Amino acid sequence: MSLFKRNEECDKFYKLGRVLGQGSFATVRLATCKADGTKWAIKIIKRQSLAPDDEAALAIEIQIMERAVHPNIIRLKEVFDCPTNMYLVMEVMTGGELFDRIVEKEHYSETEAKRALCEVVDAILYCHDRGIVHRDLKPENLL
Repeated sequence: MSLFKRNEECDKFYKLGRVLGQGSFATVRLATCKADGTKWAIKIIKRQSLAPDDEAALAIEIQIMERAVHPNIIRLKEVFDCPTNMYLVMEVMTGGELFDRIVEKEHYSETEAKRALCEVVDAILYCHDRGIVHRDLKPENLL
């Protein structure tokens, strides 16, 4: 089953809230599903800011996210493919980045470090077993 909704406007189904993060070609906003009140993170990608190579990379990223169903990997719920923007509706993560957590905590116990590392390695193993490679693993990219 495809997660794509072509030419459907995201705001028919979700109420967009505050900005959670911003990158060079995308903004992530907190959103509420109008049907059931659940919270989601929506990555809004402006098509005009994408080069042809970026469009192809985004399509691959979406295909990978559709296949990756694991408790330690953010879940992609659906995609709204519109002429000006693409909207990726994803599970919202409230804990922040691993990098920020490391900086905030002055001391990690061996048990805490082991637990965090086991979760990361479990997700990496899941991906590698399916032929998926992350290519940009760093604490700033782990939530």
